[in-house]
Amino acid sequence: MHAKKCIPPLLLTLVLLAACGGGGDTGKTAAAAPATGNTAPNNESSSTPTAAASATAAPAPTSAPAIEKPADPPATVTPPPSDPVPVKPVVTDQPLKGSLEIVANQILFIRTNRVIYLPVTLDEFESDRGTVDMAAGSRTDHLDIDVVSAGCNPEIDGVCGVQPTAAAPAAPIAAFGIRIGKFVLPTLPGQSVGNQTAVGRIAIDLTERNDSPGIGANGVAEVMRFVIDKVEMTSSPSGELVSVKLQDGAQIHVYGRSASGAEVRENIAAPAGTVRLLPMSQVPDSHGDTTSVFLLLDLEAGFSQAGQKLSALENIAGHFSMQLTLSTVQKMVRAGGGADEDLVGQSIKVNDEPPVSGAGITGNAWIRMYPF
Repeated sequence: MHAKKCIPPLLLTLVLLAACGGGGDTGKTAAAAPATGNTAPNNESSSTPTAAASATAAPAPTSAPAIEKPADPPATVTPPPSDPVPVKPVVTDQPLKGSLEIVANQILFIRTNRVIYLPVTLDEFESDRGTVDMAAGSRTDHLDIDVVSAGCNPEIDGVCGVQPTAAAPAAPIAAFGIRIGKFVLPTLPGQSVGNQTAVGRIAIDLTERNDSPGIGANGVAEVMRFVIDKVEMTSSPSGELVSVKLQDGAQIHVYGRSASGAEVRENIAAPAGTVRLLPMSQVPDSHGDTTSVFLLLDLEAGFSQAGQKLSALENIAGHFSMQLTLSTVQKMVRAGGGADEDLVGQSIKVNDEPPVSGAGITGNAWIRMYPF
């Protein structure tokens, strides 16, 4: 019982000690912390330091001067690689040395009924009438030559008909040739004309004449121009023209305009045989001649590669001014000479191809004139 009575005085003594700061310097504590009525949260003191405390505080360190960082160099922007601009090959025409002679002033073409015949001389071709009833590209793979050659006498005319080489609806004419002497002729005394290989181009311009009945009230003159490139001519040591052919990769560059004004610009492959030499034995009225040959443009063979690219030009018809120019031949003469013996072709330009200039002929042609 006595032990229990002694506990309260002990508790009271502990409480008084806690209230007095545990026996510390109560004067300094009271002066340093006057009552403000506010309690600092999280045990942080809200009192302001005294002047004496500020005087004894360590001086703030002096900051080092700022060092300017050099500016970053401007970023180098590398443009994305662009597609290379295609470089169009430069066309270099290499004409033959010497000249070619047109024999009997004859030109060759195929009639619509497929009969090869030679009724037209240059004089007629150059006249207002020109060639008549020229065959446009064949629309069939096969024709009965016995039927289309009716009226042809094989004993007199020789070959009476020719089968189409290919179906080529867009070919403006079936074939066209110039009868030339087999030998290249020197144009200067002592000029060597043998062992030559010349590479150039052949161009044709067909522009419908203003008086053509094919031009309707609302129509425009039809046009078809084309250039056959990579035409190679070769002469033998004696100067004989032994080969005319197309090199690999040859093309026909075409420009055309239909009666409605629609324009066509295309490049088509030119197969072997598009340009070649045609022996006189394969044409009528040759009379056994072995001294001349036809420089032939087989346009049915060439235009058969066009597919539908030239479909807008399949039905051109009317009376056309026709020009043919060969860059491989710089001088071509008529047999018999005269003031007009030199035959100079018109410069013909197709699309972005360089103009074709050289020897050539100019005349007129009726295309798809039915009937004659």
